[in-house]
Amino acid sequence: MEMILKEICAAVDGRLLVPAMPDRRVNCLSIDSRVISATDFFVPLAGTRTDGHKFIAQAAQNGAIGCFSSAERTISYPEGMTVIGVPSPLAALQQLAAVYRQKFELPVVAVTGSVGKTTTKELIAATLSVSLKTLKTEGNLNNHLGVPLMLSRLDSSHQAAVLEMGMSGFGEIELLARLARPSVAVITNIGESHLEAVGSRQGIAKAKCELLPYVSPNGTVVANADESLLVPYLEQVDCQVITFGFSAGAAVRCVAIGKDKGRLSVKVEQTGYAPLTLFSPLPGRHNIYNLLAALAVGRLLGLTDEEFNAGLARISISGMRLEKVQTPSGINVLNDAYNASPTSMAAAIDVLSEQAGDAAKIAVLGDMLELGGFEEEGHRKIGNLVAAHALDALIVLGGRAQIIADAAIAAGYPRERVFRPVSHSAAANLLVQLAGSGDWALLKGSRGMRMEDVLAELLEGEK
Repeated sequence: MEMILKEICAAVDGRLLVPAMPDRRVNCLSIDSRVISATDFFVPLAGTRTDGHKFIAQAAQNGAIGCFSSAERTISYPEGMTVIGVPSPLAALQQLAAVYRQKFELPVVAVTGSVGKTTTKELIAATLSVSLKTLKTEGNLNNHLGVPLMLSRLDSSHQAAVLEMGMSGFGEIELLARLARPSVAVITNIGESHLEAVGSRQGIAKAKCELLPYVSPNGTVVANADESLLVPYLEQVDCQVITFGFSAGAAVRCVAIGKDKGRLSVKVEQTGYAPLTLFSPLPGRHNIYNLLAALAVGRLLGLTDEEFNAGLARISISGMRLEKVQTPSGINVLNDAYNASPTSMAAAIDVLSEQAGDAAKIAVLGDMLELGGFEEEGHRKIGNLVAAHALDALIVLGGRAQIIADAAIAAGYPRERVFRPVSHSAAANLLVQLAGSGDWALLKGSRGMRMEDVLAELLEGEK
């Protein structure tokens, strides 16, 4: 971070409660006193279980040279630590990030969407980093805490930044966009995630499109051409719009899909460019959308075909997102347990069928959470899809997932192929009985279901 302590104080309209060495430069911001490094700045947040102010001394012991402190706190501060009084450390963190971001003139790419935003962020960052030093969102730092922390990691050596933006309700994307002030906004799609908070897919579109007014006037919106719910919002933006998808009107359009040595080959037509064939490093038709979005951004920022392909060759996607794991007995497990919505679960089942070919296909599916009034319909939709794909077995975990099983049976799926274990361990035992070497299994469910525990039990049992 390229700021000194007194600059931080000014940026947040704070008050120097303990002005010890205010000219020292800060290395990094941290909200965790346990992982503070020398010359870091500690932001003590008040949580539901504890208050970060209790750990200011620990942060100082670990090397922190300064911290925020809520002005009404009456605590003794460690000697030598610069303490900046603010009404709210969280609000100060966000205000500081907004001020700090304005110090840099570089392309900032904001990526949001119901499904695929992490994969798209990784694809964009991997391809841009071939020619530009690129900051990208790490882990799950995509919320009201994570985005400010990522912005604070910018420095003068960076030539681009790619920031993922998540939401669970209205107003959250607007906050993140106001902090980041993106020059490029990417919307991957509109699915059924977080319906409990926003009510409908129309509500999701509205929440995601909170990003658009904060794109710089000379910036660009990159949006899914196949999402009709985006159309009214795109018609209102004042900047350039580039669309991607399979539709005839898309500026970056997939016109043919093939296979080459086990990889998806994707023929792309692009407005203003010659046709291009890409080889997707990721399985599934849904990942073609992510690939097209990344290509659109790459073109905007001047990447050549060679640079873009070089970036694809070194792509690395975060764990539990269609991560292929082969057990010692030869069962191929698609671990897609990071999270789930009807959109992403449907896409994962498509990938299972595509990857397995003539081998046995088994889906181990858990509850999809936060669907609100769409809960029953969303689970029934997946049950119908299981029946349509004629999977060899269906294993369901959780109370809501029983709807998937019931819907599959109602759609003609054989009852004897449906299994309803009561634990992750029991599900793993079923997989061992049902699958053999070369067969395929999918693990998918919402984060709260911890479907990856089925894989852990399976691997432990095969030791």
